[in-house]
Amino acid sequence: MANFVSSNKQIVGVSITPNIGVEVALLDKKSPIVIKYAKRPLEYNLATREIQDYDAFKTIIIDLFKELDITLKSSVYITLPNVHLDFESLPLIIGDDAISNAILSKAEDSYIFKRVEPISAWTDLVTNSQADKRLVVYTSFQETVISQIRDIFSELGSEIIGIESSYPAIIRGLYFTNVVGLEKDDNTNWDLLLVNSNSYALFSMQGTRLIDYTEVPLAIKSFSYEEAYQAISASVSQILPNFPAKKLVILSQAEDICAEVLKTQITFDEEIITHDCNKYSKIPPIDISSSVIQSEAASMTYALIGALATQHLEEKVLDLNLFNKMSSSGEGYFSFEFLDKVIIVTQELARQALLAIAGILVLFFGILYGLFYLIETSLNNQANKYQTQVSSIQQEIEAITGSDGVVDIETLITKIIDTNKKAISFYDSIATDIPQSVWLQYYYNKNGEKLAIEGVSGNIADIYNYYKSLKIVSPQSSIKLNRLQILTEINGQDYDLAAPDLGSKYYDFEISNTKSPRSEFLEKNKKDAQQDGQNPAEQNGDAAPANNLVPVDINN
Repeated sequence: MANFVSSNKQIVGVSITPNIGVEVALLDKKSPIVIKYAKRPLEYNLATREIQDYDAFKTIIIDLFKELDITLKSSVYITLPNVHLDFESLPLIIGDDAISNAILSKAEDSYIFKRVEPISAWTDLVTNSQADKRLVVYTSFQETVISQIRDIFSELGSEIIGIESSYPAIIRGLYFTNVVGLEKDDNTNWDLLLVNSNSYALFSMQGTRLIDYTEVPLAIKSFSYEEAYQAISASVSQILPNFPAKKLVILSQAEDICAEVLKTQITFDEEIITHDCNKYSKIPPIDISSSVIQSEAASMTYALIGALATQHLEEKVLDLNLFNKMSSSGEGYFSFEFLDKVIIVTQELARQALLAIAGILVLFFGILYGLFYLIETSLNNQANKYQTQVSSIQQEIEAITGSDGVVDIETLITKIIDTNKKAISFYDSIATDIPQSVWLQYYYNKNGEKLAIEGVSGNIADIYNYYKSLKIVSPQSSIKLNRLQILTEINGQDYDLAAPDLGSKYYDFEISNTKSPRSEFLEKNKKDAQQDGQNPAEQNGDAAPANNLVPVDINN
Protein backbone atom coordinates (compact mmCIF):
# COMPACT_ATOMS: atom_id res chain seq x y z
CA MET A 1 0.00 0.00 0.00
CA ALA A 2 1.32 3.45 -0.90
CA ASN A 3 1.78 6.00 1.84
CA PHE A 4 -1.69 6.91 3.10
CA VAL A 5 -2.38 10.49 4.19
CA SER A 6 -5.46 10.96 6.38
CA SER A 7 -7.82 13.76 5.42
CA ASN A 8 -10.66 15.64 7.03
CA LYS A 9 -12.42 15.63 3.68
CA GLN A 10 -14.50 12.63 2.74
CA ILE A 11 -14.68 12.34 -1.03
CA VAL A 12 -17.31 10.17 -2.70
CA GLY A 13 -15.83 8.33 -5.67
CA VAL A 14 -18.02 7.85 -8.75
CA SER A 15 -16.73 5.81 -11.68
CA ILE A 16 -18.31 4.84 -15.01
CA THR A 17 -16.91 1.78 -16.81
CA PRO A 18 -18.36 -0.07 -19.83
CA ASN A 19 -19.61 -3.59 -18.92
CA ILE A 20 -19.52 -2.70 -15.21
CA GLY A 21 -21.67 0.42 -15.07
CA VAL A 22 -21.70 3.06 -12.33
CA GLU A 23 -19.71 2.50 -9.13
CA VAL A 24 -20.01 4.63 -6.00
CA ALA A 25 -17.70 4.21 -3.01
CA LEU A 26 -16.50 5.94 0.12
CA LEU A 27 -13.02 5.60 1.63
CA ASP A 28 -12.33 5.85 5.34
CA LYS A 29 -10.77 9.21 6.21
CA LYS A 30 -8.03 7.72 8.40
CA SER A 31 -7.22 4.38 6.79
CA PRO A 32 -7.13 2.91 3.22
CA ILE A 33 -10.34 0.93 3.69
CA VAL A 34 -13.45 1.19 1.54
CA ILE A 35 -16.35 1.55 3.97
CA LYS A 36 -19.17 1.84 1.42
CA TYR A 37 -19.53 0.42 -2.08
CA ALA A 38 -22.32 -0.24 -4.56
CA LYS A 39 -22.77 -0.41 -8.32
CA ARG A 40 -25.49 -0.42 -10.98
CA PRO A 41 -25.37 -1.34 -14.67
CA LEU A 42 -25.44 1.58 -17.12
CA GLU A 43 -25.55 1.52 -20.90
CA TYR A 44 -22.52 3.25 -22.43
CA ASN A 45 -22.25 4.05 -26.15
CA LEU A 46 -18.76 2.98 -27.25
CA ALA A 47 -19.20 4.53 -30.70
CA THR A 48 -20.00 8.06 -29.47
CA ARG A 49 -18.02 7.63 -26.21
CA GLU A 50 -20.71 8.87 -23.90
CA ILE A 51 -23.51 7.79 -21.57
CA GLN A 52 -26.47 6.52 -23.55
CA ASP A 53 -29.19 7.90 -21.22
CA TYR A 54 -28.37 10.78 -18.86
CA ASP A 55 -31.75 10.59 -17.11
CA ALA A 56 -31.05 6.95 -16.28
CA PHE A 57 -27.60 7.95 -15.01
CA LYS A 58 -29.15 10.59 -12.74
CA THR A 59 -31.63 8.06 -11.34
CA ILE A 60 -28.83 5.55 -10.68
CA ILE A 61 -26.78 8.15 -8.79
CA ILE A 62 -29.77 9.01 -6.60
CA ASP A 63 -30.47 5.32 -5.91
CA LEU A 64 -26.82 4.47 -5.09
CA PHE A 65 -26.40 7.44 -2.74
CA LYS A 66 -29.64 6.49 -1.00
CA GLU A 67 -28.62 2.84 -0.74
CA LEU A 68 -25.26 3.75 0.80
CA ASP A 69 -26.82 6.41 3.04
CA ILE A 70 -24.63 9.13 1.52
CA THR A 71 -25.97 12.65 1.30
CA LEU A 72 -26.31 14.03 -2.21
CA LYS A 73 -24.67 17.24 -0.99
CA SER A 74 -21.31 15.46 -0.76
CA SER A 75 -18.07 16.28 -2.60
CA VAL A 76 -17.62 13.87 -5.51
CA TYR A 77 -14.74 12.86 -7.77
CA ILE A 78 -15.82 11.34 -11.08
CA THR A 79 -13.92 9.17 -13.56
CA LEU A 80 -15.18 8.54 -17.09
CA PRO A 81 -14.13 6.07 -19.80
CA ASN A 82 -11.20 7.50 -21.73
CA VAL A 83 -12.10 9.39 -24.89
CA HIS A 84 -8.77 10.83 -26.03
CA LEU A 85 -5.29 10.67 -24.45
CA ASP A 86 -2.20 11.96 -26.23
CA PHE A 87 1.16 13.69 -25.92
CA GLU A 88 2.40 17.00 -27.28
CA SER A 89 5.94 18.38 -27.45
CA LEU A 90 6.07 22.16 -27.15
CA PRO A 91 8.61 24.95 -26.62
CA LEU A 92 9.48 25.46 -22.97
CA ILE A 93 8.96 29.22 -23.03
CA ILE A 94 5.32 29.26 -24.15
CA GLY A 95 2.65 30.01 -21.57
CA ASP A 96 -0.41 28.09 -20.48
CA ASP A 97 -2.68 29.83 -22.98
CA ALA A 98 -0.45 28.81 -25.88
CA ILE A 99 -0.33 25.24 -24.55
CA SER A 100 -4.12 25.18 -24.33
CA ASN A 101 -4.46 26.40 -27.91
CA ALA A 102 -1.97 23.81 -29.19
CA ILE A 103 -3.77 21.01 -27.35
CA LEU A 104 -7.12 22.19 -28.61
CA SER A 105 -5.88 22.23 -32.20
CA LYS A 106 -4.45 18.72 -31.96
CA ALA A 107 -7.45 17.26 -30.11
CA GLU A 108 -9.73 18.45 -32.88
CA ASP A 109 -7.97 16.02 -35.24
CA SER A 110 -9.72 13.15 -33.44
CA TYR A 111 -12.89 11.92 -35.12
CA ILE A 112 -14.82 12.33 -31.86
CA PHE A 113 -14.31 16.09 -31.96
CA LYS A 114 -15.30 16.62 -35.56
CA ARG A 115 -18.86 17.35 -34.44
CA VAL A 116 -18.42 18.54 -30.84
CA GLU A 117 -15.99 20.87 -29.10
CA PRO A 118 -13.26 19.25 -26.98
CA ILE A 119 -12.48 20.13 -23.39
CA SER A 120 -9.01 19.11 -22.17
CA ALA A 121 -6.72 18.91 -19.16
CA TRP A 122 -2.94 18.58 -19.36
CA THR A 123 0.16 18.20 -17.24
CA ASP A 124 3.92 18.27 -17.81
CA LEU A 125 5.72 14.96 -18.15
CA VAL A 126 9.26 16.07 -19.05
CA THR A 127 10.92 19.45 -19.31
CA ASN A 128 14.30 19.90 -20.99
CA SER A 129 15.83 23.32 -20.47
CA GLN A 130 18.79 22.61 -22.77
CA ALA A 131 16.57 21.63 -25.69
CA ASP A 132 14.01 24.27 -24.67
CA LYS A 133 11.27 21.64 -24.86
CA ARG A 134 8.50 20.36 -22.66
CA LEU A 135 6.47 17.17 -23.12
CA VAL A 136 2.90 17.34 -21.93
CA VAL A 137 0.25 14.65 -21.73
CA TYR A 138 -3.37 15.67 -22.11
CA THR A 139 -6.80 14.12 -22.00
CA SER A 140 -9.88 15.40 -23.83
CA PHE A 141 -13.64 14.93 -23.53
CA GLN A 142 -16.67 16.25 -25.34
CA GLU A 143 -17.61 19.57 -23.80
CA THR A 144 -21.31 18.67 -24.01
CA VAL A 145 -20.72 15.48 -21.99
CA ILE A 146 -18.92 17.32 -19.19
CA SER A 147 -21.61 20.01 -19.13
CA GLN A 148 -24.43 17.46 -18.80
CA ILE A 149 -22.68 15.56 -16.02
CA ARG A 150 -21.89 18.76 -14.18
CA ASP A 151 -25.51 19.92 -14.51
CA ILE A 152 -26.83 16.62 -13.13
CA PHE A 153 -24.72 16.78 -9.98
CA SER A 154 -25.44 20.49 -9.61
CA GLU A 155 -29.18 19.76 -9.66
CA LEU A 156 -28.66 17.10 -6.99
CA GLY A 157 -26.73 19.56 -4.82
CA SER A 158 -23.40 17.72 -5.09
CA GLU A 159 -20.06 19.49 -5.24
CA ILE A 160 -17.86 18.15 -8.04
CA ILE A 161 -14.19 18.47 -7.14
CA GLY A 162 -12.87 16.44 -10.06
CA ILE A 163 -13.70 14.89 -13.42
CA GLU A 164 -11.00 12.72 -14.94
CA SER A 165 -10.28 10.05 -17.55
CA SER A 166 -10.20 6.52 -16.20
CA TYR A 167 -6.64 5.98 -17.54
CA PRO A 168 -4.72 8.30 -15.19
CA ALA A 169 -7.12 7.29 -12.38
CA ILE A 170 -6.29 3.58 -12.98
CA ILE A 171 -2.54 4.31 -12.81
CA ARG A 172 -3.09 6.24 -9.58
CA GLY A 173 -5.23 3.39 -8.19
CA LEU A 174 -2.49 0.85 -9.00
CA TYR A 175 0.06 3.01 -7.25
CA PHE A 176 -2.23 3.58 -4.23
CA THR A 177 -2.79 -0.15 -3.74
CA ASN A 178 0.89 -0.82 -4.55
CA VAL A 179 0.12 -3.53 -7.08
CA VAL A 180 3.51 -3.02 -8.76
CA GLY A 181 5.36 -3.15 -5.45
CA LEU A 182 7.04 0.24 -5.90
CA GLU A 183 8.81 1.88 -3.01
CA LYS A 184 8.76 5.65 -2.60
CA ASP A 185 10.86 7.39 -5.29
CA ASP A 186 11.32 4.01 -7.04
CA ASN A 187 11.97 4.69 -10.74
CA THR A 188 11.58 1.10 -11.90
CA ASN A 189 10.27 0.75 -15.45
CA TRP A 190 7.00 -1.18 -15.67
CA ASP A 191 4.25 -1.63 -18.23
CA LEU A 192 0.49 -1.72 -17.92
CA LEU A 193 -1.61 -3.69 -20.38
CA LEU A 194 -5.23 -2.59 -19.96
CA VAL A 195 -7.76 -4.73 -21.82
CA ASN A 196 -11.12 -3.06 -22.51
CA SER A 197 -14.18 -4.42 -24.24
CA ASN A 198 -13.33 -2.82 -27.59
CA SER A 199 -9.60 -2.06 -27.37
CA TYR A 200 -6.45 -2.52 -25.35
CA ALA A 201 -4.07 0.18 -24.13
CA LEU A 202 -0.38 -0.22 -23.31
CA PHE A 203 1.30 2.22 -20.91
CA SER A 204 5.04 2.52 -20.32
CA MET A 205 5.80 3.81 -16.83
CA GLN A 206 8.89 4.85 -14.89
CA GLY A 207 7.87 4.81 -11.27
CA THR A 208 4.75 7.02 -11.21
CA ARG A 209 5.69 8.90 -14.39
CA LEU A 210 4.09 8.07 -17.73
CA ILE A 211 6.70 7.65 -20.49
CA ASP A 212 4.69 6.34 -23.43
CA TYR A 213 1.24 5.14 -24.34
CA THR A 214 -0.55 3.52 -27.24
CA GLU A 215 -4.10 2.26 -27.72
CA VAL A 216 -5.20 -0.30 -30.29
CA PRO A 217 -8.88 -0.76 -31.26
CA LEU A 218 -9.89 -4.41 -31.11
CA ALA A 219 -13.43 -5.72 -31.40
CA ILE A 220 -12.99 -8.45 -28.82
CA LYS A 221 -16.65 -9.48 -28.85
CA SER A 222 -16.42 -10.32 -32.54
CA PHE A 223 -13.95 -13.16 -31.77
CA SER A 224 -14.61 -16.53 -30.25
CA TYR A 225 -13.21 -17.24 -26.80
CA GLU A 226 -9.85 -18.63 -27.98
CA GLU A 227 -9.58 -16.30 -30.97
CA ALA A 228 -9.93 -13.27 -28.69
CA TYR A 229 -6.89 -14.27 -26.62
CA GLN A 230 -4.89 -15.03 -29.75
CA ALA A 231 -5.81 -11.68 -31.35
CA ILE A 232 -4.78 -9.74 -28.24
CA SER A 233 -1.53 -11.63 -27.66
CA ALA A 234 -0.54 -11.40 -31.34
CA SER A 235 -1.11 -7.64 -31.43
CA VAL A 236 0.55 -6.99 -28.07
CA SER A 237 3.60 -9.09 -28.98
CA GLN A 238 4.34 -6.70 -31.82
CA ILE A 239 4.22 -3.59 -29.61
CA LEU A 240 5.52 -4.83 -26.25
CA PRO A 241 9.21 -4.94 -27.32
CA ASN A 242 9.00 -1.15 -27.77
CA PHE A 243 8.10 -0.85 -24.08
CA PRO A 244 11.04 -2.46 -22.20
CA ALA A 245 10.28 -2.93 -18.51
CA LYS A 246 11.00 -4.99 -15.42
CA LYS A 247 7.33 -5.74 -14.70
CA LEU A 248 4.14 -6.12 -16.70
CA VAL A 249 0.72 -5.58 -15.11
CA ILE A 250 -2.19 -7.11 -17.05
CA LEU A 251 -5.51 -5.60 -16.04
CA SER A 252 -8.66 -6.85 -17.75
CA GLN A 253 -11.91 -4.89 -17.78
CA ALA A 254 -13.33 -6.93 -20.68
CA GLU A 255 -16.01 -9.28 -19.46
CA ASP A 256 -14.78 -12.34 -21.44
CA ILE A 257 -11.02 -11.91 -21.02
CA CYS A 258 -9.30 -13.37 -17.98
CA ALA A 259 -5.99 -11.68 -17.18
CA GLU A 260 -4.51 -14.89 -15.78
CA VAL A 261 -5.27 -16.78 -19.01
CA LEU A 262 -3.95 -13.95 -21.18
CA LYS A 263 -0.73 -14.00 -19.19
CA THR A 264 0.01 -17.53 -20.45
CA GLN A 265 -0.18 -16.39 -24.07
CA ILE A 266 2.03 -13.29 -23.90
CA THR A 267 5.78 -13.55 -24.16
CA PHE A 268 7.47 -11.43 -21.49
CA ASP A 269 10.73 -12.36 -19.80
CA GLU A 270 10.15 -10.37 -16.60
CA GLU A 271 7.54 -10.51 -13.83
CA ILE A 272 3.85 -10.45 -14.87
CA ILE A 273 1.15 -9.32 -12.41
CA THR A 274 -2.52 -9.92 -13.22
CA HIS A 275 -5.84 -8.63 -11.97
CA ASP A 276 -9.40 -8.76 -13.25
CA CYS A 277 -12.23 -6.26 -12.91
CA ASN A 278 -14.88 -8.56 -14.37
CA LYS A 279 -16.57 -11.88 -13.68
CA TYR A 280 -13.19 -13.54 -13.11
CA SER A 281 -12.47 -11.32 -10.08
CA LYS A 282 -12.08 -13.24 -6.81
CA ILE A 283 -11.14 -10.67 -4.20
CA PRO A 284 -11.46 -6.87 -4.04
CA PRO A 285 -8.33 -4.93 -5.09
CA ILE A 286 -8.41 -2.94 -1.83
CA ASP A 287 -9.33 -3.60 1.79
CA ILE A 288 -13.03 -3.30 2.50
CA SER A 289 -15.04 -2.98 5.71
CA SER A 290 -17.33 -5.72 6.95
CA SER A 291 -20.37 -3.76 5.79
CA VAL A 292 -19.30 -4.11 2.13
CA ILE A 293 -20.27 -7.30 0.28
CA GLN A 294 -17.04 -8.93 -0.88
CA SER A 295 -18.46 -10.66 -3.94
CA GLU A 296 -19.87 -7.39 -5.23
CA ALA A 297 -16.70 -5.42 -4.49
CA ALA A 298 -14.44 -8.04 -6.15
CA SER A 299 -14.80 -6.37 -9.55
CA MET A 300 -14.20 -2.87 -8.17
CA THR A 301 -12.22 -0.86 -10.74
CA TYR A 302 -8.88 0.80 -10.15
CA ALA A 303 -10.34 3.94 -11.73
CA LEU A 304 -12.70 4.18 -8.75
CA ILE A 305 -9.82 3.58 -6.33
CA GLY A 306 -7.86 6.31 -8.11
CA ALA A 307 -10.75 8.73 -7.56
CA LEU A 308 -10.95 7.80 -3.87
CA ALA A 309 -7.18 8.14 -3.44
CA THR A 310 -7.03 11.70 -4.75
CA GLN A 311 -6.95 13.29 -1.28
CA HIS A 312 -4.82 10.56 0.34
CA LEU A 313 -1.56 10.57 -1.64
CA GLU A 314 1.52 12.46 -0.58
CA GLU A 315 2.31 13.36 -4.18
CA LYS A 316 0.33 13.92 -7.34
CA VAL A 317 0.29 10.90 -9.62
CA LEU A 318 -0.54 11.76 -13.23
CA ASP A 319 -3.07 14.43 -12.28
CA LEU A 320 -5.34 15.16 -15.25
CA ASN A 321 -8.33 16.45 -13.32
CA LEU A 322 -10.34 18.70 -15.61
CA PHE A 323 -11.07 20.99 -12.67
CA ASN A 324 -7.38 21.62 -11.94
CA LYS A 325 -6.12 22.62 -15.37
CA MET A 326 -8.33 22.81 -18.39
CA SER A 327 -8.00 23.74 -22.04
CA SER A 328 -11.20 24.29 -23.93
CA SER A 329 -12.93 26.34 -26.53
CA GLY A 330 -15.47 26.95 -23.78
CA GLU A 331 -14.83 27.49 -20.11
CA GLY A 332 -11.99 26.62 -17.75
CA TYR A 333 -11.88 25.78 -14.08
CA PHE A 334 -9.65 26.14 -11.08
CA SER A 335 -10.08 24.96 -7.51
CA PHE A 336 -8.86 26.02 -4.08
CA GLU A 337 -9.38 24.96 -0.48
CA PHE A 338 -11.23 27.13 2.03
CA LEU A 339 -12.28 26.06 5.55
CA ASP A 340 -11.73 22.41 4.71
CA LYS A 341 -13.82 22.73 1.56
CA VAL A 342 -12.74 22.42 -2.05
CA ILE A 343 -14.15 25.37 -3.95
CA ILE A 344 -14.57 24.98 -7.72
CA VAL A 345 -14.48 28.17 -9.76
CA THR A 346 -15.49 28.16 -13.40
CA GLN A 347 -15.13 30.96 -15.89
CA GLU A 348 -18.91 31.31 -15.91
CA LEU A 349 -19.00 31.46 -12.11
CA ALA A 350 -16.17 34.00 -12.11
CA ARG A 351 -17.97 36.03 -14.76
CA GLN A 352 -21.21 35.98 -12.77
CA ALA A 353 -19.34 36.91 -9.59
CA LEU A 354 -17.67 39.85 -11.36
CA LEU A 355 -21.02 40.95 -12.78
CA ALA A 356 -22.57 40.70 -9.30
CA ILE A 357 -19.74 42.73 -7.78
CA ALA A 358 -20.00 45.27 -10.59
CA GLY A 359 -23.77 45.46 -10.05
CA ILE A 360 -23.31 46.03 -6.31
CA LEU A 361 -20.73 48.74 -6.97
CA VAL A 362 -22.98 50.43 -9.55
CA LEU A 363 -25.92 50.28 -7.11
CA PHE A 364 -23.76 51.63 -4.26
CA PHE A 365 -22.37 54.52 -6.28
CA GLY A 366 -25.83 55.13 -7.77
CA ILE A 367 -27.33 55.47 -4.29
CA LEU A 368 -24.38 57.64 -3.24
CA TYR A 369 -24.84 59.85 -6.30
CA GLY A 370 -28.58 60.08 -5.63
CA LEU A 371 -27.96 61.17 -2.04
CA PHE A 372 -25.42 63.78 -3.14
CA TYR A 373 -27.84 64.98 -5.83
CA LEU A 374 -30.70 65.34 -3.33
CA ILE A 375 -28.46 67.18 -0.87
CA GLU A 376 -27.16 69.44 -3.62
CA THR A 377 -30.68 70.12 -4.89
CA SER A 378 -31.89 70.93 -1.37
CA LEU A 379 -28.95 73.26 -0.77
CA ASN A 380 -29.48 74.95 -4.15
CA ASN A 381 -33.18 75.45 -3.42
CA GLN A 382 -32.37 76.91 -0.03
CA ALA A 383 -29.69 79.11 -1.59
CA ASN A 384 -32.16 80.29 -4.26
CA LYS A 385 -34.71 81.05 -1.56
CA TYR A 386 -32.20 83.10 0.39
CA GLN A 387 -31.08 84.77 -2.83
CA THR A 388 -34.68 85.72 -3.61
CA GLN A 389 -35.08 87.15 -0.13
CA VAL A 390 -31.82 89.04 -0.45
CA SER A 391 -32.88 90.40 -3.88
CA SER A 392 -36.24 91.50 -2.47
CA ILE A 393 -34.57 93.23 0.46
CA GLN A 394 -32.05 94.76 -1.89
CA GLN A 395 -34.85 96.14 -4.05
CA GLU A 396 -36.54 97.57 -0.98
CA ILE A 397 -33.28 99.13 0.14
CA GLU A 398 -32.75 100.59 -3.34
CA ALA A 399 -36.31 101.93 -3.37
CA ILE A 400 -35.70 103.59 0.01
CA THR A 401 -32.22 104.97 -0.67
CA GLY A 402 -32.82 106.15 -4.22
CA SER A 403 -30.21 106.51 -6.92
CA ASP A 404 -27.69 108.29 -4.67
CA GLY A 405 -27.77 105.52 -2.04
CA VAL A 406 -28.69 107.96 0.77
CA VAL A 407 -31.76 107.42 2.98
CA ASP A 408 -34.09 110.42 3.37
CA ILE A 409 -35.64 109.76 6.79
CA GLU A 410 -38.45 112.35 6.46
CA THR A 411 -39.46 111.06 3.01
CA LEU A 412 -39.38 107.46 4.30
CA ILE A 413 -41.56 108.30 7.30
CA THR A 414 -44.03 110.19 5.10
CA LYS A 415 -44.19 107.23 2.70
CA ILE A 416 -44.82 104.78 5.52
CA ILE A 417 -47.58 107.00 6.97
CA ASP A 418 -49.25 107.33 3.55
CA THR A 419 -49.02 103.60 2.96
CA ASN A 420 -50.57 102.72 6.32
CA LYS A 421 -53.08 105.57 6.47
CA LYS A 422 -55.99 103.44 5.30
CA ALA A 423 -55.08 100.62 7.69
CA ILE A 424 -54.78 103.06 10.60
CA SER A 425 -58.16 104.54 9.82
CA PHE A 426 -59.74 101.08 9.92
CA TYR A 427 -58.13 100.33 13.28
CA ASP A 428 -59.40 103.70 14.51
CA SER A 429 -62.91 102.65 13.51
CA ILE A 430 -62.95 100.25 16.44
CA ALA A 431 -62.66 103.22 18.78
CA THR A 432 -65.52 105.14 17.18
CA ASP A 433 -68.74 105.57 19.14
CA ILE A 434 -70.66 102.34 19.22
CA PRO A 435 -74.42 102.61 19.92
CA GLN A 436 -75.60 100.99 23.13
CA SER A 437 -77.82 98.52 21.27
CA VAL A 438 -74.95 97.34 18.98
CA TRP A 439 -72.72 94.47 20.07
CA LEU A 440 -69.67 93.63 17.91
CA GLN A 441 -68.96 89.89 17.55
CA TYR A 442 -66.28 89.60 14.86
CA TYR A 443 -63.57 91.87 13.43
CA TYR A 444 -61.29 91.12 10.43
CA ASN A 445 -58.63 93.43 8.96
CA LYS A 446 -56.07 92.40 6.37
CA ASN A 447 -53.22 94.74 5.45
CA GLY A 448 -55.39 97.78 6.11
CA GLU A 449 -57.25 97.08 2.87
CA LYS A 450 -59.76 94.37 3.64
CA LEU A 451 -62.25 94.88 6.48
CA ALA A 452 -65.12 92.83 7.89
CA ILE A 453 -67.12 93.66 11.04
CA GLU A 454 -69.97 91.47 12.27
CA GLY A 455 -72.34 92.12 15.14
CA VAL A 456 -75.86 92.04 16.64
CA SER A 457 -78.30 94.85 17.40
CA GLY A 458 -81.88 95.31 18.53
CA ASN A 459 -82.31 98.44 16.44
CA ILE A 460 -81.83 98.79 12.70
CA ALA A 461 -81.32 102.55 13.01
CA ASP A 462 -78.36 102.02 15.35
CA ILE A 463 -76.80 99.67 12.79
CA TYR A 464 -77.17 102.35 10.10
CA ASN A 465 -75.72 105.03 12.39
CA TYR A 466 -72.70 102.83 13.25
CA TYR A 467 -72.13 102.17 9.56
CA LYS A 468 -72.22 105.91 8.80
CA SER A 469 -69.74 106.67 11.58
CA LEU A 470 -67.33 104.10 10.09
CA LYS A 471 -67.55 105.79 6.71
CA ILE A 472 -66.84 109.14 8.32
CA VAL A 473 -63.73 107.80 10.08
CA SER A 474 -62.46 106.13 6.90
CA PRO A 475 -64.17 107.85 3.99
CA GLN A 476 -61.73 106.38 1.43
CA SER A 477 -62.75 102.83 2.19
CA SER A 478 -65.15 100.75 0.08
CA ILE A 479 -67.02 99.15 2.97
CA LYS A 480 -70.77 98.42 2.68
CA LEU A 481 -73.52 97.07 4.87
CA ASN A 482 -73.49 93.68 3.18
CA ARG A 483 -75.66 91.64 5.52
CA LEU A 484 -78.70 92.42 7.68
CA GLN A 485 -80.77 89.51 9.04
CA ILE A 486 -83.29 88.85 11.78
CA LEU A 487 -81.90 86.48 14.43
CA THR A 488 -83.72 83.18 14.95
CA GLU A 489 -81.37 81.88 17.67
CA ILE A 490 -79.70 83.64 20.61
CA ASN A 491 -76.95 81.99 22.71
CA GLY A 492 -77.87 78.57 21.32
CA GLN A 493 -81.61 78.96 22.15
CA ASP A 494 -84.31 79.18 19.49
CA TYR A 495 -85.83 82.65 19.26
CA ASP A 496 -89.55 82.83 18.48
CA LEU A 497 -90.17 85.93 16.38
CA ALA A 498 -93.86 85.93 17.39
CA ALA A 499 -93.20 85.72 21.15
CA PRO A 500 -95.07 88.70 22.81
CA ASP A 501 -92.75 88.92 25.82
CA LEU A 502 -89.62 89.83 23.86
CA GLY A 503 -91.05 93.10 22.67
CA SER A 504 -88.46 93.60 19.89
CA LYS A 505 -86.43 91.73 17.31
CA TYR A 506 -82.66 91.26 17.13
CA TYR A 507 -80.66 91.71 13.96
CA ASP A 508 -77.42 90.21 12.75
CA PHE A 509 -75.28 92.44 10.46
CA GLU A 510 -72.02 92.55 8.56
CA ILE A 511 -70.17 95.66 7.38
CA SER A 512 -67.35 94.72 4.98
CA ASN A 513 -65.57 95.16 1.68
CA THR A 514 -64.40 91.52 1.50
CA LYS A 515 -65.57 88.06 2.31
CA SER A 516 -64.18 87.22 5.75
CA PRO A 517 -62.80 83.77 6.66
CA ARG A 518 -65.78 83.30 8.98
CA SER A 519 -68.26 83.96 6.16
CA GLU A 520 -66.43 81.54 3.88
CA PHE A 521 -66.56 78.89 6.60
CA LEU A 522 -70.32 79.37 7.14
CA GLU A 523 -71.03 79.28 3.40
CA LYS A 524 -69.07 76.07 3.04
CA ASN A 525 -71.05 74.46 5.86
CA LYS A 526 -74.35 75.54 4.29
CA LYS A 527 -73.30 74.10 0.94
CA ASP A 528 -72.31 70.81 2.57
CA ALA A 529 -75.64 70.74 4.41
CA GLN A 530 -77.55 71.27 1.17
CA GLN A 531 -75.65 68.38 -0.45
CA ASP A 532 -76.59 66.20 2.53
CA GLY A 533 -80.28 67.14 2.11
CA GLN A 534 -80.50 69.26 5.30
CA ASN A 535 -82.03 72.69 5.82
CA PRO A 536 -79.17 75.21 5.90
CA ALA A 537 -80.98 77.34 8.41
CA GLU A 538 -81.35 74.34 10.71
CA GLN A 539 -77.73 73.28 10.18
CA ASN A 540 -75.82 76.53 10.71
CA GLY A 541 -78.06 79.53 10.61
CA ASP A 542 -78.66 81.61 13.70
CA ALA A 543 -80.40 84.29 11.64
CA ALA A 544 -83.01 84.65 8.93
CA PRO A 545 -83.12 87.45 6.35
CA ALA A 546 -85.12 90.44 7.56
CA ASN A 547 -88.17 91.23 5.47
CA ASN A 548 -87.66 94.17 3.11
CA LEU A 549 -84.07 94.73 4.37
CA VAL A 550 -81.29 95.11 1.83
CA PRO A 551 -77.59 96.00 2.12
CA VAL A 552 -77.11 99.76 2.40
CA ASP A 553 -74.44 101.94 0.82
CA ILE A 554 -74.18 105.32 2.53
CA ASN A 555 -73.17 106.94 -0.71
CA ASN A 556 -76.49 106.04 -2.30
